[in-house]
Amino acid sequence: MKKKITALLTIMCLIIVATSLTGCGGKTSSKESLGRAAVCYVIAPTANSQGLNFNSPLVQDTIYDTVLNYGYISVMVVDGNPELVAADSYDIDAQYKKASKEKLKTDARTKTTNLITYMENQIANDPQVDYLEGLRMAVRSLSSLKGYDSKTIILIGTALSTQGTLNFQNNLLSAEPDAVLDLLEEKNEIPDFASITVVSQQMGDVASPQQKLSETQKKRLQEIWAGIVERGGGTFVYNDIMANPVATGTTYPEVDPIELPTESPVVFDEKMIDKDENLLEEPVMLTEEQVSFVPDKAIYLDENEAVSTIQPIAAYLVENTQISIMLAGTTAGDEDSDYTMTLSKNRADAIRETLIHLGVDESRIVAVGLGSNNPWHVYGVGYEGSVAANNRSVVLLDASSDTAKEILSK
Repeated sequence: MKKKITALLTIMCLIIVATSLTGCGGKTSSKESLGRAAVCYVIAPTANSQGLNFNSPLVQDTIYDTVLNYGYISVMVVDGNPELVAADSYDIDAQYKKASKEKLKTDARTKTTNLITYMENQIANDPQVDYLEGLRMAVRSLSSLKGYDSKTIILIGTALSTQGTLNFQNNLLSAEPDAVLDLLEEKNEIPDFASITVVSQQMGDVASPQQKLSETQKKRLQEIWAGIVERGGGTFVYNDIMANPVATGTTYPEVDPIELPTESPVVFDEKMIDKDENLLEEPVMLTEEQVSFVPDKAIYLDENEAVSTIQPIAAYLVENTQISIMLAGTTAGDEDSDYTMTLSKNRADAIRETLIHLGVDESRIVAVGLGSNNPWHVYGVGYEGSVAANNRSVVLLDASSDTAKEILSK
């Protein structure tokens, strides 16, 4: 559905209204000013999200400062079909700039209040949500502007896309952030954020029926978005601002809840090993790069290198006899067959045999083959690229963990 692009406020002579706005109006130091700024607010008033907090100091102060310094503001509503809903320059004729500072500030406060009210009244029109496309459009709304001291995108919403290239329905929070970023670069999906700062608010602040993110998942979400902006040449700032309560009585278009993994694996690093702590507090992934197999076989491509990688794990297990482990083999591609299930099991068995050879009691190791049907599989990435490579792995789990028990129960 097309939304008509609406001017936020008509460029006009100053309106003197005795209205104050908490959180703005007290800025008098030029050091605190953004200068003549261009700002795009990317807002996602959608289902499965906490209420958007437009009265935060971040929102109030940037609007006030931008208006006071004759800047530019646009508003992008993000849903399944993101659209620019408002855009305006706040420059005024030179004769009106001669008004007293108090009149200019009063006008800026009034326009700030009006714009916040405008954004509070926005609501998603289309099902699902595509934050990457919303940011891409925000970049376009700012890139052609000239004569501004700064360009900023303020992203307000969960940042959990449910469609588009960065679709978190595909289990992206199970992947290493760098692998997700590599995938986006391979597909030329990272916007050009050169000279743009992106500030996020309420990232990961979800509401029912969306399951809450763990702290690890929130961190990964932040790292993915920070990486997108930074690889695009911009600056990313995470702002931990309290969300508003969920609006009651408002009906939003459907946004599918994202099924979150209970535990996200981390790539093995020898530095992780600390004999005073449980190495397998969370699943640990041996990637295709770390332990390479001959294509379509369960034979090490370089046995000496594979043993060198596995040896520190064996030493840790020999030292910590109270820990039993599961080795879960996985494969790339989204469809399983007897072949992929057997291949993934045989590769897990190969690492099991290496651990036994290095001194770990065989009774403490169980190996399973999961193919692509595993809690960490990232869907829709095919067989090529770094994310697909991580789908071809062997994951180590504490055999007493809930995830391991669930796998064995199937």
